[in-house]
Amino acid sequence: MYKIQPTSRFNRLRKKLPQEIRKQLKDTLRRLQENPSHPSLRTKKYKSIPGVLESSINMQYRILWEYNQKDKTIILLLAVGDHDIL
Repeated sequence: MYKIQPTSRFNRLRKKLPQEIRKQLKDTLRRLQENPSHPSLRTKKYKSIPGVLESSINMQYRILWEYNQKDKTIILLLAVGDHDIL
């Protein structure tokens, strides 16, 4: 199981999400912690930034994250938001 470590930017963006999306985010983070390659997450490389991955909360919202450079069992949550914004 992976450890989840949100950045301050991620936490700021999370607070701006609609409440229903925050509920879905909780389930998404649980799945990410258990298995970052879970099919429902649709995890893939984020093309704009090398080393960063994106996972879906739903068809509209996603999470940007990366593995910690020193400890690959830690997932750093970088950002969360609407697919059109990120």
